[in-house]
Amino acid sequence: MRRLRQSFIGLFLATLMLGTTLYVSAAELVLPDGSRFDAVYYAEQNPDVVAIVGDGVEELASHYWTLGIQEGRLPYQGAADVSASSVITYVNNYRAANGLNALTLNPTLAAGAQTRARELADSQTFVHKRPNGEKWRTVLGKYSKPAGENLARGQNSSADVIADWKLSSSHNALMLRKGITSVGVGVAKGTDGKFYYVMIVS
Repeated sequence: MRRLRQSFIGLFLATLMLGTTLYVSAAELVLPDGSRFDAVYYAEQNPDVVAIVGDGVEELASHYWTLGIQEGRLPYQGAADVSASSVITYVNNYRAANGLNALTLNPTLAAGAQTRARELADSQTFVHKRPNGEKWRTVLGKYSKPAGENLARGQNSSADVIADWKLSSSHNALMLRKGITSVGVGVAKGTDGKFYYVMIVS
C-alpha cells in the first residue's frame, strides 16, 4: 500500500482503451468523465482486485474504468449508488415483483451499453442514434435480436433511474418485457456533470 500513498503529481496515465488521459494527484485521480477515483479506498475495499492487478494507482484506475464500473465497485468512500450492477438489481427486483424472470448479465450487451453511455456522455446528447448517425444496435456488431434500449440522463442514483423509467410507458414496458433473458447496462459521467445510463436487453 506504500505505493498508493506516494505523490504522483504531474504524472499522466494514458490508457490504451480510452485514448485519453487520467490526471493524478497523490492517490486520487480525476477520471476522463470528471469523476473522482481514490486508489487507496479502492484497494482497501477490493482486495481481490489487488491480488490480480497489484496496488499501483495506474493499475487500479484502469481496472475500475474497464471493469469496476460494470461490476458495481465504488470509486471512493461515499460514492453515490450509481453503477451498472445496481441498475440491473433494481430492474430484476421490479421484474420479480411482477412475476417475471430475472435478467442475466450478458458481456456483449454490457460492453455495448457502456460504449453507448460513453458516447452519450461525451457528446452530451440523448438519442437512440450513435454519433455517426448509425442506429444504436450497431454498437453490438453481429449480435442478433437485441430487444430494446432504455436511456436515462441526470439521475444521481440507480433508484432514481428506475423510478423515472417506470413513469414512461415505453421504458417501463421494456423493463417488464416478457421473453427477454439478457441485459447489459452502461453508466458514464459527462463533462456537464450528469450521469448517462444505457440499458440494452435481449
